[in-house]
Amino acid sequence: MPKFSLIVPVYKVEEYLPKCIESVLAQKNQDFELLLIDDGSPDRCGEICDDYAARYPDKIFAIHQSNGGAGAARNHGIRLSKGEYILFLDSDDSISADLLSDLAAVIDREPVDLILYGARVEKDGKEVGQLHEDVPTEQVIRVKDHPKLYFGVMAPWNRAYKKELFTKNGIDFATKVWYEDIRVVTKILAVSETAYRLPGAYYHYLQREGSAMNNKNSGRNVEILYAYDDILSWYEARNLLEAHKKELAFQAVQHILLAATVRVLLIDRKHELIGRFRSYMEEHFPDFRENPYLPLLDSNKQLIYKLLLKKRYGSIRWIFRIKRLLGK
Repeated sequence: MPKFSLIVPVYKVEEYLPKCIESVLAQKNQDFELLLIDDGSPDRCGEICDDYAARYPDKIFAIHQSNGGAGAARNHGIRLSKGEYILFLDSDDSISADLLSDLAAVIDREPVDLILYGARVEKDGKEVGQLHEDVPTEQVIRVKDHPKLYFGVMAPWNRAYKKELFTKNGIDFATKVWYEDIRVVTKILAVSETAYRLPGAYYHYLQREGSAMNNKNSGRNVEILYAYDDILSWYEARNLLEAHKKELAFQAVQHILLAATVRVLLIDRKHELIGRFRSYMEEHFPDFRENPYLPLLDSNKQLIYKLLLKKRYGSIRWIFRIKRLLGK
């Protein structure tokens, strides 16, 4: 049984896929299996997966399925995986050669539930930033003692998971939806007891125009509300809602009131979703204005938050227009 299962959903990325696969093959620690889930990709991705699987039959497995989205592909990978720990890797991204060896060193000392690591954000061949969780490094921490984990990276690719977190708790990804990642990460945090954060940035995240969050289809942002319906009902069914209500409320401020609202109003300031997002916050998190975590917002987000509450949508659009002109 390998220590690590790396699961890669594959769809319309033939230009990037070889680099992704080669970064896994280059790992200093070779105790892994790589599951390439071809999600009905219409380009040459399926052929590339088969070619690598034929060349590395003990390491790489090509699985083909009809198109179901990244969530369905990840679920398929989880079911087939044999590793003790699972990592998710997007097919246009890559990882540093020492990731698995550094993860293994932690696991050999302390088999924690989650091991967190940073990401380099890359665009047009240049690093434009890094993403790290705001928790202590190089020590075992208890997840319940670090609520900032709920406010960090809500993508699935910046951590290694004990596989049993998924299998024992019946957690899986929603399919063919936006915002499937936040649903899973938020649930995983609730069932994880211990974590460890590596200080380095091992994941190379490629920012490109084709991603869902860069999509101009403003209407699909309604799916953030479906995501929170799912999260809240899941927490409530397990009697976890009251214990985590403040964390979930601030997370919703970040993702519904700030991110999704701004994303929509920059496309259409009169879109009905803008009012719908506010109504959702009022109904499900009626005391969000008094949330103790609001001071964690940086100065820019504090300004946008205050303007949103005052419905100064024109001012927000003007701010973002100036930022674009300044290249920020």
